[in-house]
Amino acid sequence: MSGVLRPIGPQPVQTYWARRALVLGPAAMVLMIAVALIISGVSNGSTAQPNPPAGAHTVGSPTTSMRPAKLQADRTPKSLDTVMVPESGPRTYQAAKKSVRSRSSYGAVIRYDVRVEDGLSIDPDKAAVLIQGVLDDSRSWRSTRRWRFDLTPVGQSATRHAYIVTPATTDRLCAPYLTRGEVSCQNGNRVVLNAKRWLLGADSYGSDLTNYRRYLINHEFGHALGKHHVGCPGPGRLAPVMMQQTKGLGACKKNPWPQASQD
Repeated sequence: MSGVLRPIGPQPVQTYWARRALVLGPAAMVLMIAVALIISGVSNGSTAQPNPPAGAHTVGSPTTSMRPAKLQADRTPKSLDTVMVPESGPRTYQAAKKSVRSRSSYGAVIRYDVRVEDGLSIDPDKAAVLIQGVLDDSRSWRSTRRWRFDLTPVGQSATRHAYIVTPATTDRLCAPYLTRGEVSCQNGNRVVLNAKRWLLGADSYGSDLTNYRRYLINHEFGHALGKHHVGCPGPGRLAPVMMQQTKGLGACKKNPWPQASQD
């Protein structure tokens, strides 16, 4: 017989090769024992696993991407991760002190003031100036020449009162209307802007917070002028400002202005 000698029967591998070494002589004994130990180690599954090289990824394990994940509605990480909107507040307010008159000389003057609920990261004077800038825009309600808006400090002769407040306070100031902590309202002489919408916008406007705020202001002050909700006029048309665009656009395109030209 020729070729590699293999063990026969149930005897252990090490015992077999030790016996064969006695037949073949001392010179081969060391080699035979070494081979036997290697074979035994492989058969028992005890081979050590090598450490992976530095920087290698294990197959099937997650790896961290260097690119930020795309957020819903294309909003930036800052707008989602650092803006905190408390669910409720103390129902006490910071009063805006700014006074800004309309640039228009047409229409009835509507004087309003602005309050921001304590605990919100919203500067009342900056918010008030932003609101006035929207209402006094040539695309806003003053373009009808029926009304114009003057911003006045809290405590003076305002006939409308704008509030930017937490969702829970929105629900309280809007009752009996059901805002459910999500939307805004006009209730009597109050224009109540939900801070959740003011700071986070709405899915219908995606990351365009500037135009969403314009819509929010024009829509709720539109109610203060006696305007009511309307629907989408047709596929591809601009959404009317009195359409409930916070809840969706349907087949329309977003539009924050009462007076807007169709592109």
